[in-house]
Amino acid sequence: MSDQGFHAEVRALLRDRLLDAAFELTCSHGWQAVTMGRIAERVGVSRKSVYNEIGTKNDLGVALIARETERFLAGVSAQLQAHPGDPGRGLPAATGFVMRTAADNPLVKAVALGAPGGNNDLLPLLTTHPEPVLQPALARIQADAAVLYPQLPPDTRVWLIEVFVRLTLSHLTQPVGPVEDAVAQIRTLVAHATTATIETGSDMSEETTKR
Repeated sequence: MSDQGFHAEVRALLRDRLLDAAFELTCSHGWQAVTMGRIAERVGVSRKSVYNEIGTKNDLGVALIARETERFLAGVSAQLQAHPGDPGRGLPAATGFVMRTAADNPLVKAVALGAPGGNNDLLPLLTTHPEPVLQPALARIQADAAVLYPQLPPDTRVWLIEVFVRLTLSHLTQPVGPVEDAVAQIRTLVAHATTATIETGSDMSEETTKR
């Protein structure tokens, strides 16, 4: 391994350890208890090293949410790939995975569900700031859908996935009923989109625009 590759590996390991420490502090004491000093102490490095690697506390929050998002998206992709060519099964299964996984995820509980010690300072990263969650989710799932659902007109597919992602995030951050209700809503959405496309022979996004 070259010196450059070695240093990159060491930095990646340090970054993971810093994010692990932030995860643990957030889940046990809330985001308000997270400081660069406490993270440095837990990891055994200087505060300067934390700032050099992560940046500001807001940067830390973005990185923490982005890493958790990537873990969720890996599971979503697996659900979609388990039902190739069948968005009526794949998308509801993905929503069910997200909701059930979130229910057992201590970071989601601390940030979005009001667990003891929770704090809403990170909530905008889930709900209003597109960079950590919405943008990567749309990019990843649109790419999966393009491969898995070639039978859908491109514009319909793009429209359907965007609504699916936004609706699933809404259920995640503001749950108002059982998981089965969220899954049924996504199933109805997909059925409506695909049935309208088949019956009219036109793009669902065009039909929606006309209305």
